[in-house]
Amino acid sequence: MGELNYQKNYSLVTAILPRLTAKDIIEKAISSYPDTGVMLNSRGSLVKDGFLQKLIPAVNPEQTVIELLVDESSVDKLMNGITLAGRLHLSGSGAVFSIKCNDALFLGNQKGEVATKSQESSDSIDYKQDMTGIFCISQKDKSDPIAKAAMREGSPGPTIVFGQGRGIRERMGLLRIAISPEKELIRVVVDSFDTEPVFNAMVEEGKLDTPGMGFIYSMPVDKALVNIASVVNNDSKLASNHQIVKAIDEIKGGAGWRAQSVDGTVAPTDRKFLTDLTRLTCVTERGKGDIMVDAAMAAGAPGASIAYGTKLGEEESVGGISLSKEMEVIEMTLAPKIVDDIVAKMVEAAGVDENTDVYFYTQPVPKALTYLG
Repeated sequence: MGELNYQKNYSLVTAILPRLTAKDIIEKAISSYPDTGVMLNSRGSLVKDGFLQKLIPAVNPEQTVIELLVDESSVDKLMNGITLAGRLHLSGSGAVFSIKCNDALFLGNQKGEVATKSQESSDSIDYKQDMTGIFCISQKDKSDPIAKAAMREGSPGPTIVFGQGRGIRERMGLLRIAISPEKELIRVVVDSFDTEPVFNAMVEEGKLDTPGMGFIYSMPVDKALVNIASVVNNDSKLASNHQIVKAIDEIKGGAGWRAQSVDGTVAPTDRKFLTDLTRLTCVTERGKGDIMVDAAMAAGAPGASIAYGTKLGEEESVGGISLSKEMEVIEMTLAPKIVDDIVAKMVEAAGVDENTDVYFYTQPVPKALTYLG
């Protein structure tokens, strides 16, 4: 088992694209895939435009989430290539954003190197920098109402990935009622001005401050271009309310004009938030993660969420048929002081399993909320 290779100056670039065109967009943007690219199946969230939208089930278009851990020197070219290939300046076309990492840790030969294809001029691409990512882990049957609550507060349509949850309290309460391991992982990128109302609406709708209902946190986004639709527009209208609000934001130079209170402050809350945490993400071959998650929880991790996808650009031949290598993405939100110990225990467990297809990265989590008892 090799030693961990620690690297600084890495970022996670995430693209959210329509499923039917995602592979074509990535092939047009990237000429050499990184060892650290993963594709996840997901679904979007749309509501009907009109006053009856609360009574109508959300529409869930199929999407693909692509996550690439790359050196920061590659971020701009990679985002530009995806933006131009996917025409992400058009409304409803998708999103691309980057979040800086504290550390990138490689156990195998992964390097995060990516080569992009030459594209037309990217000088006119206007990435926004004052953005925040909100990530929510919810019970499987609660994700659509939470997504609709976020959209009512002005967010783009959230993206939802199916996953599994592991926690130290998998059976809770006096009646020992089992908590389903099936989870859905909701993500949305909003203007930082909208973070508080969207965050609070998601907490309220999902009852995330009550036992066993989920976990929510926010992370700073370095740069983003978000053109994910949130509304199924009425054909009789020239533009949806969401498009009109976005246009006014651009005219006004920001979202501050939306403030509804007299002094522009956010209403106080008596909720107790967790602050200054770290998100530790581990990516490994599917089926190899269970032993690592067990080791992490034995070392003090409170829980983990696991999403399943395929390795970008890498296929294996099985019986003459090419299949993409299946991967799992394990995420844990931890106190910074225990991150190194958790990683060490997970690496030790990987060694027992002779697993070298493993890499980690850490990112700052300024604010989070869950039931604390």
